[in-house]
Amino acid sequence: MAEDRTPPVLYPAMALLDYMHAPTVGFYYMGACAFSLCILQKSKPISHKRRRGVFVLMTILLLAYITEVLYYFSRSMADWQYEAPEPAAIRCLGSILVWSPLTYSVWSSKSLRWHPYFGAIVLQFAFETTTCLMGAFSIPVETRSGNVPFVIACIRALASLLLMLDGFVILITKHTEQEPSVDEERQSLLPKQTNGAAAQNSNGTYGAIAQEPSSDDEEAAPADRDKDIKAQQAKRLEEEGGWIGYLKAFAVFLPYLFPKDDWKVMGCLGLRLLHMIQERILNLLTPRQLGIITNKLQKSDGIMPWKDIMLWVLFTYINSYAGLGIIDGLANLVISNSAYRRITLLAYKHVLGLSMDFHTSKDSGEVLKAVEQASSLNSLIEMVLFDICPILLDLVVAMYYVTHLFDAYMAFIILFMGAAYVCIGWYFTTLSQPKRRDYVEKQRTESSTVNETVHNWQTVAYFNRLTFEHNRYASNIMSTIRAQYSYYFRSMGGHAAQDLLTTFGFAGCCVFGMSQIVTGRKPVGNLVTLIMYWHTMTSPLYVLSYSYRHISSSLIDAERLLQLLNTKPTVADQEGAKDIVVHTGEVEFKDVDFHYDERKPIIKGVNLKAGGGQTIAFVGETGGGKSTMLKLLFRFYDVTGGSIMIDGQDLRSVTQSSLRDALGLVPQDPVLFNQTIRQNIRYAKLDATDSEIEDACRAAAIHDDIVGFPDGYNSKVGERGVRLSGGQLQRIAIARVLLKNPKIVLLDEATSAIDSSIEALIQQAFRKLSQGRTTFVIAHRLSTIVEADQILVIEKGQIIERGRHHELLEILGGKYSELWTKQTAGHMSTANSKAPSKTPSVKGNDDNSAPLIDITPAEEDSAKATGRRDGDDDAVERRR
Repeated sequence: MAEDRTPPVLYPAMALLDYMHAPTVGFYYMGACAFSLCILQKSKPISHKRRRGVFVLMTILLLAYITEVLYYFSRSMADWQYEAPEPAAIRCLGSILVWSPLTYSVWSSKSLRWHPYFGAIVLQFAFETTTCLMGAFSIPVETRSGNVPFVIACIRALASLLLMLDGFVILITKHTEQEPSVDEERQSLLPKQTNGAAAQNSNGTYGAIAQEPSSDDEEAAPADRDKDIKAQQAKRLEEEGGWIGYLKAFAVFLPYLFPKDDWKVMGCLGLRLLHMIQERILNLLTPRQLGIITNKLQKSDGIMPWKDIMLWVLFTYINSYAGLGIIDGLANLVISNSAYRRITLLAYKHVLGLSMDFHTSKDSGEVLKAVEQASSLNSLIEMVLFDICPILLDLVVAMYYVTHLFDAYMAFIILFMGAAYVCIGWYFTTLSQPKRRDYVEKQRTESSTVNETVHNWQTVAYFNRLTFEHNRYASNIMSTIRAQYSYYFRSMGGHAAQDLLTTFGFAGCCVFGMSQIVTGRKPVGNLVTLIMYWHTMTSPLYVLSYSYRHISSSLIDAERLLQLLNTKPTVADQEGAKDIVVHTGEVEFKDVDFHYDERKPIIKGVNLKAGGGQTIAFVGETGGGKSTMLKLLFRFYDVTGGSIMIDGQDLRSVTQSSLRDALGLVPQDPVLFNQTIRQNIRYAKLDATDSEIEDACRAAAIHDDIVGFPDGYNSKVGERGVRLSGGQLQRIAIARVLLKNPKIVLLDEATSAIDSSIEALIQQAFRKLSQGRTTFVIAHRLSTIVEADQILVIEKGQIIERGRHHELLEILGGKYSELWTKQTAGHMSTANSKAPSKTPSVKGNDDNSAPLIDITPAEEDSAKATGRRDGDDDAVERRR
């Protein structure tokens, strides 16, 4: 067989071409792909016939490289004296690594970003043609046909030429018909935006959390939320012009992750960077030192290499957790905690500062999840900075060092094993992701079942459905277990395949190293170094194979937080807004209009003027807009027309904080924190003394009830105050306003859950509270507002009647007169029939001697029903 070695004259040039061939093609392709991804270059669908032709040519190219490698290997096995030309063998091995994924991607994808492929094909043709020409000039004519590597190179050059011509046709061909892709694994990470996704709010910013329509399928909701987030992500990518612009948006978090003014955090960051560099160096020096010790011990000269042993122990200690590792761990803890504290507080403050329209339409679970995303941001930065970047450096150093220990073939064995390891990890990650999602959703359903049942225990007891709920929960548990098995079988299958690969890869490397030791080309210490260095080389492979999924999920989590922070409050302080100054408390509505939806006005041209110290009452049917007017006065919303003035100051020109300090509200359905009664009342005035709190409770006629509880003012009220009756809740709300002592008082049906015996005391407290203060009252029980200075009858957002009680009664056929007649007639009928109270539980619970723990579930439900039967006006309007 003809000699296939390159003549010495052309050897340096051809060796350089061989060494440069695969890295040039591979790095160009990766760089071009990264660039096209950054600029969001559109992929180009390729017809089946054209794609099949490209695939066949690429397969011929790949098989030609494999054939040449097998030729060198077979000759080496047949003739131990034969040594394959290393540059040519490395070119073939490197090209196999490059063209295997390219061929697979052409076969598996119908739509490609073709520019990176075409550029790689052009470079491939240039290298192969040059190599063939140099071989043709250096090999005699009579021996060319028998030179197997030369013949294979000519076949590759021809295939490269055809591939380049075919690729050029694809490049200039304009596509006219889209071929839809239905394979889930071929879908983009960021799918095209669906209709309605990523809708912008009125001020041009994206809503914090995408609101999807309610669905009975609870398990579909998490996937839908991620789909909406990805749709918004895709739109942001298009708007920002690619990934570079998109990732710049996350730069807003950098001052919170790494604050320049915090020397402690910056110092810890410096320590982590130094530790990362030190770890890279010692990862190499520690196994090398053990190899040196082995080589010296092999000499059998009776001398103990104490110096080398001490260096090995020192390197091992420094690189362990007992050495500098604990310092790195503490530094990481400081950075993580600082980032979590800063970003979580930023999001928490931002959420509390958003307007009422956000809080009335938010998905609480999604908001809480978004607020908790500080850890995902920190883990994303940590993975990129301290895991992926060092891994790339480790791989480069490992390939160089293994080549130094043995030869380039050993490096290629490890490279092929590493590439296969990452591919297996990527494949099984993609395969198990749907099962993982299903498992998580089943867990969420299981948890939701428990929460619903526990929170609605009374309903379960009323209908005697304990057995049904037990069976339902058992079914959910079994569904979770089945989903877990399905997920773990796929996940563990991937781990098993990867471990099998690393086992045989490690055995192959050791056998290859032993063969060189047996022939005397390498010392035993090199094999010991390789064995000790093996873990350092292979441990990054796990991170690389699973980092894609982690980075993708971290970006989605960070996107939630970014969108939340980009949500702007619809009610905001104007630039240069001043604190409000309230003297007399005069309130004036001037031509006020308001709507939640432009298609349905809520308030229409309202004009009213309340003098300082006057009491203004709003009456009318539910849904007329009474509660909305109080919300406008509190500036939960801004008016859409006209203005609201307090002592001549437009509410839009003053700060919200000072305005709400000057107002006090007793809501229709008070909500308390799950804390003690004393803590709940002190919430109105944080520096209030115990005696001030008790005085306020006496004025609200709740003091005697509280001291009758087993723990008195230290009694816990339960979630949202469920351990108190409706009347007790409202009197505590009244006590809070009395303690706050505001300039203007708003009472939203504040006596709805109070019986007649307590009402007189409450009215007396109101009269004391109203002295010298402007008071707005919403009342359905007209007997409570007969002494008001002005009574406004509201109907469909308009004032249809106004005046004092006796003036309105004199209006023939008036709405107020009609309401008064209905109520008085109803009371007289009830008194004549001596019928029991409609709400006996409230009356019983409002007994001053009623202890906190004696409230029965039935009494509690009845009291709450009384307190909520009228509902919020604006909430009713929104439902309509």
